[in-house]
Amino acid sequence: MIGSQALPVVVGGACYAPGVSGDSSVRLRELAARLEAEPATLASSREAGDALADKAAADAALAWRLAVVRALIANPPDGDAVREAYGELVDRYRDDKTALATIKPLGDEIRRRESDGSLPSVLVARSNRRPSTNNR
Repeated sequence: MIGSQALPVVVGGACYAPGVSGDSSVRLRELAARLEAEPATLASSREAGDALADKAAADAALAWRLAVVRALIANPPDGDAVREAYGELVDRYRDDKTALATIKPLGDEIRRRESDGSLPSVLVARSNRRPSTNNR
């Protein structure tokens, strides 16, 4: 503290304002909200957010991952980044029907933007990451 002002706290490369909770879920929700408001900050917040997502509550982690895909849609770094991130999101939550219901509108938005040309249309080939239960 300098005088009567508290100094910002740096956690995992991210800077948090004084008074921000030490709880990883709360911090992650705040980081996701900032990313939603300013998608261009993805590069500077991604590492810290991804690290927090591994520790945070499931709903906070999903909110962060959705915010990341939305930020990529707003500022795609390359032609396949959005589809790749969306595919990883679907893979991660494939067994969670509630999460998939939240994720699906994002996929619809991606397809709409690809159709109208505001987002590059690409095909991302992904292998089935689950072991086969079919014993042929």
